[in-house]
Amino acid sequence: MTLRFLSLVLAGFLSATDAFALIERRVERRFETPAAATLTIDSFSGAVHVSRGAAGVIEVTVIEQADVEKESDMDARVKDLDLQMTATATGVSIHTRYNKHATWSWKGWPPLLITYEIKVPEQCDVRVLTLDGGIVVGALKGKIDLANDSGPIFTGEIDGDIKVHSRIGDIAITACTGAIKAHTRTGNVTAGRALGRTELSSDGGYIELQRASGEVVVHGSGTDAKIGFVPPIKNPAKITTSGGEITLVMETTSACTLDLSASIFGRVKVRNLTVKATGGGVGRSRLAGTVNGGGTLISADANGGNIFVRGLDPIPAADVADPTKLPQK
Repeated sequence: MTLRFLSLVLAGFLSATDAFALIERRVERRFETPAAATLTIDSFSGAVHVSRGAAGVIEVTVIEQADVEKESDMDARVKDLDLQMTATATGVSIHTRYNKHATWSWKGWPPLLITYEIKVPEQCDVRVLTLDGGIVVGALKGKIDLANDSGPIFTGEIDGDIKVHSRIGDIAITACTGAIKAHTRTGNVTAGRALGRTELSSDGGYIELQRASGEVVVHGSGTDAKIGFVPPIKNPAKITTSGGEITLVMETTSACTLDLSASIFGRVKVRNLTVKATGGGVGRSRLAGTVNGGGTLISADANGGNIFVRGLDPIPAADVADPTKLPQK
C-alpha cells in the first residue's frame, strides 16, 4: 500500500467525519451580589474560566456546543441538559447535569461541550467541581476550592486560601497569601510565591515550589521535587519523595538546620553553600548539619534518588518586592 493511497484513505475518512458542523448556543445571566460574593459550580463536565469583573455583580455566560448537522439536532441535545443557575444570599450557585446516560458513538461523551465564562467581584469565594475540563481562576481575594477529574487547573494571584485537586491534570498556582493545599495523582504541581502553609503532592508528576515563605509539606511518589526558600527561613519544611530526586534552593545568607536522607545508593550534594555537618556528610547518603549557625529545620527524604542543595547569591534588596504583598492590578 503506497503512501499516496494511505493519504487518500485518511483524507476520505476525515472528510466523512467532518460532515457535521459545530453549532453553538449561549445562555447569559446577570446577578446582583454583595461586595463579598460567592460562586459555586457543580457540573457534569465543562471548562470553567473565572475572572475579575465589576463590584457587586456576577455575570455568567454558558457556552453550549455540539458537533451536529442541524439546529433540530442541537435542540434535542440541549433538551436533555439540566442547567440550573440560582441566586443565593451572597452570590450564585450553578448546578449542571445531563439527563441521558452515556452511549457509544463516534462523537463520544459528553454530547454537549460546555464552557463557563464568569466574571465575579474582586472579593469572591469560588468553589468549582467539574468532571472533565480545565479550570482557570484569575486574580481574586477569597477562598478558592477547585477540583476536576482531568484537565489543567490554573490560578492567578490569590489573596486567600487555595485548595486544588485533580486526578490527572496539571496544577499551576501563581501566588497565594494564605494556605495552599494542592494534589494531583499523575500531573505536575507548580506554585510560585507561597506566603502561608503549603502542602503539595503528586503521584507521578513533577513538583515545584519556587518561593516558599510559610511552612512546606511536600509528598511525591515517582516524582522529582524542587523547593526554593525565601529568606529569612522562619517555618519548617518536610519534603519526601519515593523514586525521585529532591532539589533545595536557598540564598547563601539563609540560616537553617538540615536533616537530609537520600536513597541508600544516592548522595546528598551541596553547591555554593557551607554546611557544618553534625551527622553524615556531603557526598554521603545522609547529611545533618547547620547553615549559618542553624535555625528552622528543613528535612528531606529522597527514597530512591539524590538530594541537591544549592545556594544562590542574595538578590539585591532594591530588586525584591515586598514578599508579603501581591502585585496590584
